[in-house]
Amino acid sequence: MKKIFKILLLSLIPLIIGSIFFTVSVSANTIDELKSKINARGNTIEQLEKDINKYKREIIETQAQAKTLKSSIYELDLTRKKLLTDVKVTNNKIESTNYILQKIQEETTNTANKINDGNDTIGQLIRNIDEMENTSLVEMALANAEFSVTWNDIENMQRFRGIISDNLKKLKVFKKELENKKLENETEKKSLLQFEDQLLDQKKIVETNKKNKNYLLSETKNQESTYQTIVANKKAAKEVFEKELADFESQLKTEIDRSRLPALGSGALGWPLKDASLDLCSSVNGKKVANCVTQYFGNTTFARSGAYNGSGHNGIDFRAAVGEPVYASASGTIKGVGNTDLYTGCYSYGKWILVEHDNGLSTLYAHLSLIKVKTGQYAQKGDIIGYSGNTGYSTGPHLHYGVYASEGVQIVRLGDVKSITNCANAYIPVAPFSAYLNPIDYLSQKK
Repeated sequence: MKKIFKILLLSLIPLIIGSIFFTVSVSANTIDELKSKINARGNTIEQLEKDINKYKREIIETQAQAKTLKSSIYELDLTRKKLLTDVKVTNNKIESTNYILQKIQEETTNTANKINDGNDTIGQLIRNIDEMENTSLVEMALANAEFSVTWNDIENMQRFRGIISDNLKKLKVFKKELENKKLENETEKKSLLQFEDQLLDQKKIVETNKKNKNYLLSETKNQESTYQTIVANKKAAKEVFEKELADFESQLKTEIDRSRLPALGSGALGWPLKDASLDLCSSVNGKKVANCVTQYFGNTTFARSGAYNGSGHNGIDFRAAVGEPVYASASGTIKGVGNTDLYTGCYSYGKWILVEHDNGLSTLYAHLSLIKVKTGQYAQKGDIIGYSGNTGYSTGPHLHYGVYASEGVQIVRLGDVKSITNCANAYIPVAPFSAYLNPIDYLSQKK
């Protein structure tokens, strides 16, 4: 009996040792290599983003100069460099995310192995202790020459139970870790799809930039005088269009029930651009590159100079380089999309999106370089719906962001506003003046 009992005790030793060491990773080297690759991609992205900011600053400096054909071509060239660097950043993010997914897979396999090994170890410990416990106290006493040895054996069994309890706690931790790894894996997979989608968008914008440069050179025949004539004609056509639009909107009569709108200052709308701020750009120049405000809502200095035919500015203009992702400010239905540039001599919003939200507000995003959504589609808050640009009548790349009371805004064919117009077949949102709202009153202040 004494010999059998010692055999049982000895059989527990490797299991106890296993219970201590089953937390050791068998692929630590692989994980470390992947971490190193992830860090390397991160460093590359950081440097590329510095390059992007440098191009942005140079573009801003170019815009501050007199508008000439040479400066416009130079700005397009700088924009192309910035856009190509955007592509490099996204490529590196895709590579980094793939490494992260590989690392998660290795860690998941390790954790699953730990759980399996732990289950086996604990199961064997329990079976052996059960066998020991089937030995009665009398049998244990008879098996030992001294009674103190019997008590030591009993204490050992209690210690083994403690070891089992500790390892059960470890298993719970590992199982929770496994659940977290699965969630992390799903999150990274979604990120990978977003990056791959964004890469396709960025390549399209790069191609559009190239076409814009070729068109400008062809239209002007590389002559400064021709360029200046075109600029003047565009400005004149834009002013005529805005007067006609203002006359039409002044005749619209819709009673706005403001009790159906979110409270002022409630932060009902998220920001349409990353790193946006309500600082006026003229106050931050030289300090930082940000999607700051070039023009506020209402009767601004620029509006008082004669722009908008005395109607005031109907939104906020954020400075934004070509190709910046534009996000839905709140969940809602895409009420309409359009592109006034499709019609020769029509100088307005360019590419635009109108979203009708679930809170009584609608938001407009204009002068986009790319539209990612379709009419009738439902967008979640924070979805990328387009990219900032310089389409339509625009003195420089920016995002025109407008907010309306939904019950007052409608999309009309401009030929129905005025039969003789260059924009006859173009569609844009229109509203009575009472339906235009100051975006600052509804944007989240968590910036």
